[in-house]
Parts: sequence; structure tokens; C-alpha cells
Amino acid sequence: MAKSPLSKGSKQAKNIRNSSNVVPLKLTIPYKSHSDRRAREFDISHLLHHGLNKDNQKIGSRLTYLRSFCKKAHEYVDKGKSVSSITRSYEVLNGYISFCDVIGVVPFTEEGYLKFAGNDGELRHRIKVYNPSKRLWERQHRDELGIKESSACNIVSLLTTVFSWCGLPVKTWKTQHRTFHHLSTPIKGYSDKEEELIITRLSDLFFTLAPQLIAAKQDNLALPYKLPMTIGVGEHKEMLTIPTSLNSKKGKVNHASAFNLTMGAAYHLLCYFTSLNDSVVRDIAHPITIHTHECDKSLRTVKVSGFKARANKEVDAVLTNEIDESKFSFDVEKKDGVLFVQTLDELSRLYGNGEELLFLLDKNKSEHDKFRITELNKHLTSILNLVTPSRASNLPWFKELFYAYRNGQVIELKKTTNELGRIVASKIITPITSKTKMVQGMFNAGYCILSCYTDNSLKGILLPLHYSDKDANGNVIVSYYYQNGDEGSFIIPAADKGLIQDIEQSAIERADKQEAKKDIRLLLRQGNAKEAPKNWEGISPITSNLMTQWSIGINEYFIQLSSSRFRETTSSQEYGDDRLSHIVNLLQNSLETLSKHYINGDPKLNKTIISQGIQVLEKMAQGHSLEEAKEHVKAQHAIPMLSYDEYLKKKQATNPNGLICNGQQQVVNSKNTQRKTNKAIGAVLPCVDYDMCHKCKSAKAVDEPQAIYKLISFIDVLKEALDLYPNAKREVIEKIEAFEYTLDGVTPEVYEEALVLFENNGRHPRISTDHAILSVYR
Repeated sequence: MAKSPLSKGSKQAKNIRNSSNVVPLKLTIPYKSHSDRRAREFDISHLLHHGLNKDNQKIGSRLTYLRSFCKKAHEYVDKGKSVSSITRSYEVLNGYISFCDVIGVVPFTEEGYLKFAGNDGELRHRIKVYNPSKRLWERQHRDELGIKESSACNIVSLLTTVFSWCGLPVKTWKTQHRTFHHLSTPIKGYSDKEEELIITRLSDLFFTLAPQLIAAKQDNLALPYKLPMTIGVGEHKEMLTIPTSLNSKKGKVNHASAFNLTMGAAYHLLCYFTSLNDSVVRDIAHPITIHTHECDKSLRTVKVSGFKARANKEVDAVLTNEIDESKFSFDVEKKDGVLFVQTLDELSRLYGNGEELLFLLDKNKSEHDKFRITELNKHLTSILNLVTPSRASNLPWFKELFYAYRNGQVIELKKTTNELGRIVASKIITPITSKTKMVQGMFNAGYCILSCYTDNSLKGILLPLHYSDKDANGNVIVSYYYQNGDEGSFIIPAADKGLIQDIEQSAIERADKQEAKKDIRLLLRQGNAKEAPKNWEGISPITSNLMTQWSIGINEYFIQLSSSRFRETTSSQEYGDDRLSHIVNLLQNSLETLSKHYINGDPKLNKTIISQGIQVLEKMAQGHSLEEAKEHVKAQHAIPMLSYDEYLKKKQATNPNGLICNGQQQVVNSKNTQRKTNKAIGAVLPCVDYDMCHKCKSAKAVDEPQAIYKLISFIDVLKEALDLYPNAKREVIEKIEAFEYTLDGVTPEVYEEALVLFENNGRHPRISTDHAILSVYR
């Protein structure tokens, strides 16, 4: 066929793309890490690739979901919501996709979700291997650490939000597995010994430094380079000098300066005196007025107020200069609340520019916009040597570190994440390349070992040490002299004598290398062989950063300073049969919140606030005595708990839910389901309505592992029923709560044994979902 004349001399048309019509692939979210000062755009396009590696194959099916996630994330932040929430959501999604790629399932599917969050999924595995009683240094290399169930609950919650933003039916998928429960760990107050140490030393710091700072400002004097203060350490007094300079090597704030440390101490003393929440304490502002009692002019009070945002109300606390010495087993000279607040108020007004009572000064001597209590705590705990009485539990780890350093090795211990996203221990031993690091490591580990045996000062102890013979208790007394001629000693188990002698021998080897032989020979010395032996400044040479480096957690060596722990401590002290209204006023909380966060399951607090919980408190608030309140709640709800011996006398097997009864249903204020059943079939049969036991007066619980194992299993199937049938009646939830209430009466040993059976074997063989379905549709 001939070509068209129009085609002659023509050139081939070029395919021109109009760049204005091309939409670029933009997969970014608002992101803010811990190190970021402000939010930034973060590219998540690596999630498109297998294994999250851009060198690998791109999987196009993920594009729609990730675009939707990015769009919703920007909309979320545009509405004024937290960027940090988006950051956490991304991190969960990142870990989830990585897991799916490793095991070979498609992430944005029901199969992938259930492999991760299902009843036999990855999160259940991580919960099962979690063992909080085993510390990181007790683990072997690559040991899995697991996660708390509350952490799994948070992960699933974030993943649910992400999938819903991606347009996936995640709520339907969630009905196919048991829910994760956000079980909060009860807050533990300070022991008497911890309380004495913390409050005494914080008071010493505040009442020593604050007057010096106030006097310098009032007289318009330049502050000296350092301010002196004295701390009691065992039987000795230790002189400290606190730098006054506000200049900081890192950041704008020097958290170790005298003024900022004084404000940090003031914060914790306010928490202690007032029992108010962290946010409320920070919100306390000027003016503060001191009131004098009309009848007793010597009695003064001060009211401090703050705003509790979640409750949308103002809360306050009243402090007096009247000291109840019966409350304190230690020196209470400085527990005058009025004097404390008066001093803080004056300090705050002299150095501040606004209404805030608590603030930090930056290097320009201006009020900083952040009050970083975490940073302050690092310095307060180490400078004041606020060590926990239980620090000796770290001795095996300190010993391992000491001998590693002595052999020229360093142990690098940390948490890391494996290819499945599981948190594992990383424990690697490498040679030390620096002689200085080796000596410093031995010094640090040796100091920590010795500090576990005594509260006495370890500064200035002279070589040699002296050891007594082993006594009848298998202990040895180690005695020594200080530089100033004072004597000291501590007691060790005879089995640890070789460890102390090895520390001493290392010190002797260092002392032998001193160039000036006439210099003193110290057990713990700083400086090299060419320098004269010297001591460290302050009480302790150990820092919070070193404990972090050695993977020793908060409250394992240094005491954790926390407003919640002060709050729990003071609430326990204020408890009394006739003082319930004072507790509620003191904590500025509802009874429900008090039960949830400060009572539930804490053995120490249960010595005074009974384990039956909030209903007992309510009855006491109505004027009943403690015993009357207990009996009322017990009669209303509790299934009586038989001891094992009582159970054996009855010679009666437990039913599928772990309880025993006489077969005759006695239900108060409810329908008798047994009578109805017998009438329908025309026979008289014993009761089999096991889900009604919580209302039946015939039911008895048994303090025996197999019986409690059954009861835990029965509670578990009831919870599963709620997950499978979200429209289940409220009565089923009440049954769950009632049966869990019964578990409060179990002795701890029996409960632990039953829980081990449940975790190792799953539900009891006699428990099935049929019991739960009956409960749902009864």
C-alpha cells in the first residue's frame, strides 16, 4: 500500500512527557525522635521494599496503604495532635513489616496481622519469654528479653490505628484473638531506710544552699566558684562543694549547678510535703501566703495550689510548721513545711522573673522553658550518693566486671533487636586497648563492690586491710584506717574474703608503682603513678551514666526519685481507720483512681489498706469501721476461700471452674437458674450453672494449685468470649470481675504455682469455650 503524500518528508513524532502532569512519589510523615528539637519530614519509602532495604525488590501492593497512612498522619498533626504519636506509630509499623518479611507473609493482610498479634502470634511469644526478675547482666548473649503485656497492648493499639488509616478491616481481625491487657505495675513507696536517706540529704542540700544563694542575691554579692555543704555518711561527715557556674558544656542548662540542684531538691521535697502529682507540683505558682492560727499564734500554715488538667480542677495542699514526730523514725528538725515553702518562695522571687515557683536557670541566667527532672535526678542521686539498700543484688555483676577489667577485657552489655524484631541481650567481651581504661574500670568495679557491704565512706581508706577470723555466723570483719586516723570496718561473708583480697591486691600493685614511695597508700586512689595519690571529689566517684553504661537499671543501684513514689509513701503513712477523708483530700483523687494506681495488688500497702479495695474505702467513708467495712464487702461479693486442709476434709472434687459447692444453688437477688432448669426437664439435678458461682452462697473457692488453675482458665475463656462476641451482656464482664476478685484470697505461693501451670499447659483440660458461650447467651 502506498504511503500517504502527507507522510513524505515527515519526521517521527517524539513522545514528550509533561512533567507538570506527573505526581511525584512522596511518602513522608511528620517525625520527631528523642534527639530532634523540632518535628521534621521523614521519608518512609523504604517500607515499600522487601526487608525494608531499598536495594531489594519494590513491592507495589504496599504503595496504596502507605500513601493512605502518610495522608492520615499529616491530617492528624494538622489538627494539633502529637507528632510523637505518629513517630511511635511508624516505629511499630516498621517493626511489623520487617517481621512479616522475615517469616514470609504479606503485611497488609489478615494473615500477617494474626501471625503478629494472634493467639499464637509473635506478641504472645514475646510476652511469654518476658521475665522481669532476671536482669540484663544475668542473660547470655542473644537471649530474648520479651516484653510486658502492657507493651503488647500499646503495640496492638498503635497498629490498629495504622491499619484503620490504611483502610483495612482491622477491627474484624481483632475479634479472632484474645485481647491484650494493660496491666499497670503497682507503685511502690520508699522503704523507711530509703525515705530517711532521701529526705535527710535532700533537706541538707536545700537548707544549706538556698540560704547562701538568697544571701548573695540580697547583698548583691558575686557567688563564689563553689558553695560548701556537709553530708552525713555512715559515722562520718563528708564535705561537698557544689559549683555555682551556670555555664554548660552541653546544651543551655547546667543541671549540676548549685541553683539548679537546689531547685531539683525543692521539687522532690514539695512532692514529699504535699503528695501532689508531678504536673500539679510544676504548676504551683506565686503568690504564696503564710497564715497564722487565730488561737495559737505559734502555729502557721501555708496553702499551695496547682491545677490538675485531667480532672479540670484546682488542687491544693496545706503545710504547717507543726511536726508530728511520731511519723518519723529519723531527725525531723527540718520537716517544717512552712519554713521550707517560705525559703523556696524567697529563692524563686529573687532569681526568677515570673510567677513560676520552680524553674531552672540557663547559661544566660534566664528562666529556662524546660524543667528536666530526669537530668536533675542523674546529678542529685550521684552527688548525694542516694543508693538503694538492695544494691548488693548487683554483686555478681560487679564481680564479673572487676575480673574482666583485671584480665584486660571489657564486657559490652546492651539490648539490641534481632531480625524478627525481638529484643535480645548483646553481651560481647573484647580486649581493652587502653591501660588507663583498664585501671579506671577496676577502680569503678572495686568501689561498687565495696559499697555493697557498707554505708560508710570509702574515701581515704589506707592499705593494708585487716581481716578477722570467721565467726560463728560465717562472717569476717574487714577493718581499716582512714587518712585522718579514724578507724572503720564492715562485715562480709567469709566466702567473699578472696574477692576483697583481690581488690586489695590490685590496689597494692598500683601503690607499689608510685614514684614517691613516701606517699600514702590508698585502697581506692585516683591519678597515675607519677602523681601523688589523691581522692575523688564528693561522696562517690560513681555516676548515673556509668550505671547506664553497665546496664544497671533505675533503682538497682541509685534510688529512683519519683513524685509517684513520694505520693504513695506519704499516703501510706497518713492512713488510719478514721482518716479516710484525709487520704482522699491528700491525694486529690477519686476513690476509683486511688484504687487503680495506689492500692491494687501492692503487698506493702495492703498491710494498711485492705486488699478488698475500693468498696471497703467507700464503706469506711460512710462511717463504718475497718472490720465492719471488710465484713460488708466480703458478705456482698467474696466467695469464701477454704484452706487446703479444709478442702481435704470435705473430700469433694472441684467443678470445672475450680470451685466446690453442695449442688444447691443459693443465689441472692437474682433468678435461680437451677430451679428453672429442673422445672423444664422435670427432674431434680445438682446445679451445673458454673458461671453463676459468683452470686451463689453455696460456692467455695479452694486454696490449692489445681483448683486455682481451673479458675484462672475459666476466667480466660470468659475473656475470650467477650473478644469473640463484642455484643455480649454486661453481666459477663461482672462475672469476670467477680471471679478475679476471688483470686485476691489466694496465698501467693499457690497463685504462682497455678499461674505456672496455666502458662506452661494452657487452659485446664476441663475448661472449654462452651462454658464461655453459655455465659454469653444465658
